[in-house]
Amino acid sequence: MLDVFLLAKVLLVGGLTAAVSMLLSAWGTVRLWQRSACWSWAVGAGVLAASGATDQWPHWPALEDRGRFLTLLVPLTLLLDTLASTARSRRVAWIMRAGLAAIVTPILLHNSVYLADLDGRNSAEWSSLQATIVLCGLAALLMLWWAMLSGLQSQTSSHVVMWVLALDALAVAATVMLSGYYRAGLLGLGLAAALAGATLASHLARPQSTANGSLSMAVVGIFSVLLAGRFFGQLSTGQMAWLLLAPMLVWTVELPRLRSLSPGWRNAVRLSCLTVPLIVIVIVAQRKFIAASTARSTPSSPSAFRDLHEK
Repeated sequence: MLDVFLLAKVLLVGGLTAAVSMLLSAWGTVRLWQRSACWSWAVGAGVLAASGATDQWPHWPALEDRGRFLTLLVPLTLLLDTLASTARSRRVAWIMRAGLAAIVTPILLHNSVYLADLDGRNSAEWSSLQATIVLCGLAALLMLWWAMLSGLQSQTSSHVVMWVLALDALAVAATVMLSGYYRAGLLGLGLAAALAGATLASHLARPQSTANGSLSMAVVGIFSVLLAGRFFGQLSTGQMAWLLLAPMLVWTVELPRLRSLSPGWRNAVRLSCLTVPLIVIVIVAQRKFIAASTARSTPSSPSAFRDLHEK
């Protein structure tokens, strides 16, 4: 049974922390790199605070994927994003982001059954060649997704893209929870709250450029929660692909014929293009959850869920 109080606490702590962090870091800021990096600082602070609300603080040694995300990936993302924001060359900034994209999956899957010989020699599920293909493919997928979102940001604004990512993160959190990895879903819920809180506060933290907000923490966070659900939960590859694709549907509004619509209609079309597929994905995940729960109630059926009742 879901703990509604815990979910509300995650939303409040993550959202308020990100909002306050955004106001403190962006208020009166005149330097361009600070205007960009303050988004990741605010979202990162919100994610860490929300994780603390569920007793998932960063810790060492970080033996599980959630611990490695909080202890390694969040600080690395904030550090590299700050360095990338100070870089005068866009090419150098993207090289830093590519380096970050390359280490996300290896950090999350470190010492897992996929990469490590946990049960003796050659017991890892993936051979060296398979591991290389999967890790390189996922790094390329993350960079492609990041670049397309950055392009959408250039066409619209940081506010539009951050709201898109906040809704996507919310759907990711719900789907991962329903796919059997409840506590990874809680990280996604904290991320969604942090994105919403930072974006709301950014409207007050002027002067604030509308087009140079950094997407790093949002992109890496959503991708990490999806990987956790895919490789350590029951999230299917199809569900993961749709949750990555949904924000791209917002590009539909940038088609020549739709560009002439009034701002109100364009926002309505954007919202429809994003929310309809996300709602469908969550409904499908809920039906699978109910079916698996029904099967689980049969004594002879194995459990499909790892940690829904862990806490």
